[in-house]
Amino acid sequence: MFELPSEAEAERLWLRLQPGRLAWLHRREDDTYCVAAVLRAEAEDLALLLRELEAWVAETGSPQVRFELDGRTYSLRGRRASIAA
Repeated sequence: MFELPSEAEAERLWLRLQPGRLAWLHRREDDTYCVAAVLRAEAEDLALLLRELEAWVAETGSPQVRFELDGRTYSLRGRRASIAA
């Protein structure tokens, strides 16, 4: 589950992911917009999904995207945000 700052950002990520995997938009009660994506059975699919997210972050210039995986929260930062940190 990827957390995005706006509905438009969430929709753009969903449109990018959904041709190749099961993905959907979700709005939480606190008006946070998320994109959920299902991992495929291939062993390397998590890495492929995270690389796709990394490319999307770079293209959009987003500073970071928070995501949840197996009940833990992580943050993938864009290249500029990583360098600044």
